[in-house]
Amino acid sequence: MAALILLLASGCTSTAAGGGFSAESRVNTGWEYDDNVFESSSGKTAGGAVTAALFSRLKFSSPAALTLLDYNLGYQAHHRLDSDDGLVAGDVLVNRLNAHSRRRLGGLWTAGAGGDLKVRNVYRKNRLNLLSEEGYTRGSALLTATRRLGGNAALRLDYRLTFCNFETFTTFDYVSHSPGGKLIRRLNRNTALSFGYTYIRRGYERTVNVRAGDGSLVRGNGRQRDNLHLLEAGVSYSKGMLFNFTWALLRNDSNNYGFSYWNNRFTLLFADRLPGGLFLNAYLFFELKRYSDETGGPLLVDILTEENDNNGAVVKLSRELAGTLEASLTVALYRNESSIRELNFRKNVITSALTVRF
Repeated sequence: MAALILLLASGCTSTAAGGGFSAESRVNTGWEYDDNVFESSSGKTAGGAVTAALFSRLKFSSPAALTLLDYNLGYQAHHRLDSDDGLVAGDVLVNRLNAHSRRRLGGLWTAGAGGDLKVRNVYRKNRLNLLSEEGYTRGSALLTATRRLGGNAALRLDYRLTFCNFETFTTFDYVSHSPGGKLIRRLNRNTALSFGYTYIRRGYERTVNVRAGDGSLVRGNGRQRDNLHLLEAGVSYSKGMLFNFTWALLRNDSNNYGFSYWNNRFTLLFADRLPGGLFLNAYLFFELKRYSDETGGPLLVDILTEENDNNGAVVKLSRELAGTLEASLTVALYRNESSIRELNFRKNVITSALTVRF
């Protein structure tokens, strides 16, 4: 869920003398209105929040190598939601550090390596101890190898190791191993096709559910192990505007009863300049998800839904006010699966923001 404003690198850089190094930063502050702060599938509780974020990037480059170091800091301070009983939503602080480096080797190969660390802390927690207010630490390491092929094509192979440790609900801690590959072919200067496959092996701390003879679920002895297979196909176009469409087919096989599923996911990204100096960004997404096992009752399948955008649309309009100052308005509509399996909630978010680049 895009609870905090996402900051992407802009083209505004400050280059050191001698070249090979550049630095860029942007600071963003805004106001967010959320009509379903607690992501409830029944009654909604609306609230407003002040948001602030910082993005900084260091770039080191040479004719044969490139290294990027990114730092993101995001803060969201919710106001009191109900004056009668003091109901509040926790203040969220997110720190994220990302590093990636790649280097051209002899011949047609390029090698890369990187890492990512994200820490989410929640302060002034709600007394209900809601799942959406869970803090966590997540990190990953990535190795890549890319080979140029004939016909304007390239093959990328990668391996990612990921861990996630939760503050309270530690049974949802996991470690995953993800080898994968993607074939990219450029049809012309502006159009490209891509096809990819990724295998994700994820091991959780929690024990599995097994089906008893009477149809009920009872606790088993083993730990949950998921095997996810992901097939992707995409097309992108970038002449005068940006268009990207991706279809993904996911199959998750789990030894934990009720966690296996099929999922078809479709995403569309669009960006273009409009009259009056406006810039439009649009992100549309929806999925068709079907679980393989009938449980006959509610089942907790996840802790956080902040990054699990299932169905919805995000539209952002921005305009440059001065050389380094930008104003934006973002409207987001969601229909997502909650932490409970097949229990959906609706959520509408409106954000206004000012961004300063330096």
